[in-house]
Amino acid sequence: MLETLRRSIGMQLARLHFRSSKEKVISFRQSVASAHSALVILPLASSSGEEEVSLLAPLRTHFSERNITVLASGPPQQIERALPRATVLRITSADITAFFLPRHGVIDRVREHTYDVAVDLNLDFMLPSAYICRESNARVRVGLAGPHADAFFNFQVRLDSAVQHGHAYERLLKCFQMFFPAEGA
Repeated sequence: MLETLRRSIGMQLARLHFRSSKEKVISFRQSVASAHSALVILPLASSSGEEEVSLLAPLRTHFSERNITVLASGPPQQIERALPRATVLRITSADITAFFLPRHGVIDRVREHTYDVAVDLNLDFMLPSAYICRESNARVRVGLAGPHADAFFNFQVRLDSAVQHGHAYERLLKCFQMFFPAEGA
């Protein structure tokens, strides 16, 4: 019960923080097609991370590895093997406040770079990663649709309940790739 109260307070604090920022009207197709840098937030509560890390390799077809930043809670070895020249930022439980908001140090590390696209790969809404995604100031902020997602993401992918967790990332990647220009085009 106390955790639910803390989450609720954290959500209200996040909404208060972002209330004055206005969203620009953008063309998603143009914004994603012309994107040069990406922030990818791996699931914060991931067990192995192998499935999520396998999603990073297709990003190389559109982004230079040097322009990809990956935020992860687990060890960076798998990420560094998949994208050796990408920037890897680590987040730990110590980087999260009692109200489930990321501490300023994490936000400062994320904001050291600029991003055209930010993608939150958490399958369940996680306030810390959604907050980081919004704070990244990326033109396109991608996350899964759900309660509270409107406050953080301007592109939401809706997964029907029949989609199993194992196929959710494939669905998300296919949806996102619709906006990438075809090879050689």
